[in-house]
Amino acid sequence: MIKASKEGRIHEAFGAGTAVIVSPVKSFKYNDETYEIPIEEEKGAGKLTQRVLKMITDIQYGVVKKPEWQIDVCPQ
Repeated sequence: MIKASKEGRIHEAFGAGTAVIVSPVKSFKYNDETYEIPIEEEKGAGKLTQRVLKMITDIQYGVVKKPEWQIDVCPQ
């Protein structure tokens, strides 16, 4: 990561999970040095992060048909 960051090869980073869906990473710190990761400042995330967030929330809110692998835990 450090080498890639210094060489300008990191284009985006995010974490994903059930509670936060996706969370963009703007920088990371190692040995007291901060390494910046580019994001679209006005949107607070990179393009891939935005796409993943939209895809997941569209599934959650029924905007798109849910994938076959998704099952209802508490069917109504």
